Amino acid sequence: MKQKYKFGIFDVDGTLIDSMSAYKKAFSGILNRKFGISKEEADKYYLNSAGTPLDVQFIYMLQKNNKYFETKEVQSMMKEFFDIVDQVDYQFYDGAINLVKELVRKKFTLFVTTGSQTSATKNKLGKADIINCFELILGSSEIPKGPEHIEEFAKSVNLSAEEFSSQAFYCGDGARDMEIAKMFGIYAIGVAQTLSKEKLSEAGADVVVDKIGNVLELDVLE
Repeated sequence: MKQKYKFGIFDVDGTLIDSMSAYKKAFSGILNRKFGISKEEADKYYLNSAGTPLDVQFIYMLQKNNKYFETKEVQSMMKEFFDIVDQVDYQFYDGAINLVKELVRKKFTLFVTTGSQTSATKNKLGKADIINCFELILGSSEIPKGPEHIEEFAKSVNLSAEEFSSQAFYCGDGARDMEIAKMFGIYAIGVAQTLSKEKLSEAGADVVVDKIGNVLELDVLE
């Protein structure tokens, strides 16, 4: 049978790398320390909004709690957040590195979309010796994670967004990942390492796996 998909898009934090607990702690800690917002409330929101640009996440929590803030304060919190999380020594989930290498062996062209900073993401992938497995790595340093990332991926292989999307799958752990995939009609693979299977399905996942390593078992990627 001819392979239907040629392109694979991967979120990183919470999907390939076990980093969400550290990210959650940094996010809620900053909001609690600076504005007195409940850590429990911030923790829950951060996980449920995984994949949303960080500035949007901070602004939402501040507005929800009726906190006055200036743009420069959000920028300062973002800088503090990345200063904290970039110091952590992260581990890849079991099977993640093998999955990436196996897909490359099968001639898939792979891409990375992440809400984290591009340079930090490249550093993580470089340490695992898989940075060269990806055609294009886009963080939110220049372009916020979202539809524009998909459009840039399509351009990089000289296809329209529609042509690219019909041949791509998107693997992520957050509801936002599933929503972005469905905007373009991309096959959405949810990885239930951050959110429940039910929440990922509700967000539009075409299929949900328990762990990232299980993606290789999907018939659609044969």
